[in-house]
Amino acid sequence: MLNVTPGDIEWVDGDARLGEIFCLTFVKDVDETEALTRLGALPDTLRPRELDEAAEAFDRFETGYTELAFALNLGAWTMVVEVNGFQGVLTEPLAGLSRGTEVVSVQRHDYADHGFRYAVDGTLVTGFEPTWPQHRWGSDPDRLLGKMRAAGLDPDAGDVDDDDDEDTDVSADVGAEVGADVGYDVGYEPAAYVSAFLLAGLVTGAVPHPDALAGRLLSAEIEPWFGAAPPAMSAGPTDPAMIAALDAAPPRLLRAVAAAETMRLATVLGLDATPGLAEAVAAAERGEQVTVSAGSELGGHVRSWLARARQAGRSLNDPLARHKMSDDERTAAHMVFWFADALRAALWSDPHAAARGALHPLTRGPSPLRDPARETAVLHTLRRAQDPA
Repeated sequence: MLNVTPGDIEWVDGDARLGEIFCLTFVKDVDETEALTRLGALPDTLRPRELDEAAEAFDRFETGYTELAFALNLGAWTMVVEVNGFQGVLTEPLAGLSRGTEVVSVQRHDYADHGFRYAVDGTLVTGFEPTWPQHRWGSDPDRLLGKMRAAGLDPDAGDVDDDDDEDTDVSADVGAEVGADVGYDVGYEPAAYVSAFLLAGLVTGAVPHPDALAGRLLSAEIEPWFGAAPPAMSAGPTDPAMIAALDAAPPRLLRAVAAAETMRLATVLGLDATPGLAEAVAAAERGEQVTVSAGSELGGHVRSWLARARQAGRSLNDPLARHKMSDDERTAAHMVFWFADALRAALWSDPHAAARGALHPLTRGPSPLRDPARETAVLHTLRRAQDPA
């Protein structure tokens, strides 16, 4: 077993620099810049920062409620720190981060669920919510059973009744030591992420000393649109007939449908004259590999759209900024966010993912982007390709 002890990780509980929502992601054999880039780092924002800067950036309307990520070299592993973030445990970013390597990610989220993920080469191997380690998923959910027990995460525990007054049974001495050192019962739900962090240490053999987070770390503003994550699998039509038609269509037709739908959306929203947009979509339709850099003219527009969408959403919970956008401005920003997602999908190399994501606003989006007649026409086009007669 790798030599990581409870004493090495107890600092993560209540560290004021991290707060009540954070994600710590370990990426193997990838340096700091590459790890941040895979997550969606904007290259012109890469520089050393202190962790305290994250909270200030995240709370500012003027900068679009910027999300920062920090990277720390731990030898064979790089640890990425997201304060107020959780990209590292989401399915698609995790796939991009782990391509060609291994990734272990731990999330604390006091207002939702904590999380643990272990992925290899784009595939989630083991995932679970640390409070309920008996409920696991992934390609091999039992891969880490021994280390889970050693970390005090009982993979065989049943659901505990609220009326059950018996003490929680800790399945390993190390797990009991975590509870004693940190000052909580390891069965107590709010601090279950601490045991998950110990598990990450047992998998990687690499956890930082808290002093390593005290200085300036390489960091960047994160915009996942520019990262390595594939389009969301949950995006796309839900109608069985449309799904079947997409599954049966040839790649050439799927790319054509994705391109046509993306440009329709651009026209509806008055974005069709955006510099570089039509050229990028046409190249993707031809099957070319298309990369929109954050520093390009089109990339600049995408960044502006997404920042405006964040302002529209988060300012609703910001009493100092709520008045800075009208309802019409919020609606417009919301529409453009849908378009940006569709555009990213349409430019993806996998034609099935491209068509599915590009059709998402048409089939499941807000009413200004829906068009039942258009949806019927797309379905007819896809079916006609299967039966030309």
